[in-house]
Parts: sequence; structure tokens; C-alpha cells
Amino acid sequence: MKLLQKLVSAMLLLLGVCANAQTSVKIDNQGTQVDGYFYATKKDGVHKAPTIVALHGCGGMLNPRGKPNFRSNAYAKILNRQGWHVLFIDSLSSRHVKSICTDGRLVTQAQRVSDVQAAVAYLSKQSDSVDAQRIGILGWSHGGSTALLSNDAGVDYLVEPRAIVAFYPGCLDTKGRRIELKPIRPVLMQLGEIDDWTNPIPCQTLAAQWPNKVRQDTYAQASHGFDSDGPVRAINLKLPRENRTVHTGGDPLAKATSQAKMISFFKEHFK
Repeated sequence: MKLLQKLVSAMLLLLGVCANAQTSVKIDNQGTQVDGYFYATKKDGVHKAPTIVALHGCGGMLNPRGKPNFRSNAYAKILNRQGWHVLFIDSLSSRHVKSICTDGRLVTQAQRVSDVQAAVAYLSKQSDSVDAQRIGILGWSHGGSTALLSNDAGVDYLVEPRAIVAFYPGCLDTKGRRIELKPIRPVLMQLGEIDDWTNPIPCQTLAAQWPNKVRQDTYAQASHGFDSDGPVRAINLKLPRENRTVHTGGDPLAKATSQAKMISFFKEHFK
């Protein structure tokens, strides 16, 4: 009976997440039509709302059926509950790429940063529903790195984003050097202490370098992808110059705490 109850609860949760309504949009980025998925908040009394630009990791944001995956829908639901719209940007599909986990040259960080600029420009024109003075940027892993790089002083926007949140970003470039940037908007990084995919130490160093702009929390014994629901598992990455075994998987406490801090941070900067 307990097993049946758990299965029913899981199905109800899944149905609730999958019930999110999204609208497919095309975002023009200098001639490239980038796929976007706009999740409008349904919170009562909300009309023009703050909006989060959300950036997927290296594996993309679509499931095998070509639809937004569980993580995308789940985070859209969390953010919609706050009265915020969410615009997920699919930087891979429009470029006919499925994954960049083993070769970041297929879609570069420069291309992804330009996708963020184009997405913010797109949102600035949605005056009936979007409060363009309250736009945030949120990314995971490779998308977390994009979020950080999109916050450099040299990146221009039609309207200025207000805050950046990056979950377990990589803070090294493709040559193993710490990324160089001058952050000009508030940043919150959420890091895993034992992350062997994107080492947290360079990100901790970055936060120490810019204490007035960058905050970070590092979760003890948390791996890459600690905000997921699945158990920690090993993945073999076949990279151009080496093979690496990395680990990814959920940590319930780190997940709950980091998501609460994400919400609190955006609320702070959307005032």
C-alpha cells in the first residue's frame, strides 16, 4: 500500500509539473532564429511581470521527444509561483546540435552570450506582459558559465538585467584558465563541494575577487547537478584530449536550500 501511495504521489507531481503551459517563440540573433520557450506566470493579480532568462546545461533542454525536459518544466513552475515569467533559451537545436558536453566548440560561449543579449532584447519588446526593468538571468553548468559571462562589463543590452544566478558553473575557460570578467550586476553562485565536473574552487576565487558583486554558497558533499532528483552516478566524458569520469546527481538538502536562496536573491533585486 505504501508503495502504491508513493507511485500515486509521484504521478501527481509529474502531472503537476507537466501541466506548465509554455509558448514556443523564435528569437532573432543576428539572423539565427533561436528557439525559446516562454512560461507565463498564472499568479493571480500579476500582469506585467519580472522575467527570468533561463540557460540550459551542455546537454540541452529537450527530452528525447523534443519537448522541454523535466528540469525545465520544474524550474518554470517554481519561478512562475513567484509571479515571474520564464524564458528558456535553447541554444543548441537551432544550430542543429544535440550536446556540447564533450566539445564546447560546437556552440561557443560567445554564441550563447549573444543568445542572452537577443533574449533580453526580445523581452524588452513584450511590453504588454513583461516588466523589462526586472529581468534576471539563471543558468546551470555550461549555462551557468554563460550567465556569468553575460554579466561582463563588455556585454551590452537594450535593457539592463537586474541579477544573475548560476548553479555549479564552470569558472575555467577551454584552456583551463580562470575566466576573466568584470561583473557589473549582482551574482549568486550555488556550488557543490565535491563537484568533479566543474570544480568549485575557481568560482570561489572569483567570488573572493569581487566580494561586492558576487556571492557564493558551497554545499558540503554535494556533486554536480545537486538540484536534481536522481542519485549520484558516474559519467564517462570522451573529450578531445582525454577521457574523464565525472559524477552528477541530487542532494535533497542542497537542492532545497539553493532553490530557496535563488528565489530570495531574485526577490531582493526585483524590488
